[in-house]
Parts: sequence; C-alpha cells; structure tokens
Amino acid sequence: MMERQEKQDNSKAGFLQFIKFNLVGIVNTLVDFSVFTVLTFFGMYYMAAQVISYSCGVVNSFIMNKYWTFGDKSTPHGYEVFKFIAVNGVSLAVSLSILYPLKPVVGVISAKVIATLFSMMINFVGSKLWVFKKA
Repeated sequence: MMERQEKQDNSKAGFLQFIKFNLVGIVNTLVDFSVFTVLTFFGMYYMAAQVISYSCGVVNSFIMNKYWTFGDKSTPHGYEVFKFIAVNGVSLAVSLSILYPLKPVVGVISAKVIATLFSMMINFVGSKLWVFKKA
C-alpha cells in the first residue's frame, strides 16, 4: 500500500516538474522573441540576433529551472553548468540550421517559430534526462 502511494506521489511531482518546465519555457520563449525582435528591429543581422536572444533565454532557463522547476538550491557547479551549456549549444545549432534555410522560404518570424519548436524539444529531453536528472 505504501509503495502505491509513493508511486502516486512521484507521478504528481513529475507532472508538476513538467508543468513548471513548460511555464519556464514560455518565459524563455518570450525573452528570446522579445530580444530577437528588438535587435532585428534596430537592424541587427538576424543570425547574430538569434545567438544573442537565444543566449538571454538560456540564462533565464538555467536560473528558473534549477531553482524553481527542480528545486535545487545548491550553488551551480562547473559540470552542471557545462551540461546545461552543452544541451543548449546543441539546441542553438539546431535552431540556426533550421532558421537559415527557412528564412527565405517562409519569412523570418515563421522560420523563427519553427526553429524554436525544434530547439525546445531538444532542450526538454536533454534537460530532463541529463542536466537535471538527479533532481
């Protein structure tokens, strides 16, 4: 009986983490899109704007996911930061590889949306299964 209750509690905690991760993702996307829009509005090349705006979202993501989503109150250590940067580096590379060829075909905003969807999937899987796995 206790084992069943423990599984239910773990399921609820996992679901709550999933909801929090997605809420953080929404905030990250808003940060990313806002910075991207401002930078391109002022004439910055869209690929450079993507790197900067994505990086702003990454910083927000690390802070919110570490401390809020996964409840880890410890000071970040080098290996954890390295893993987080590695996952987000892969996500950024995928984002850029989608954004660049799609921009002339569908326009910069549509290309940005498509690139963001792919990078979000990679980021979630990497964060859940590797970066924040112990939490």
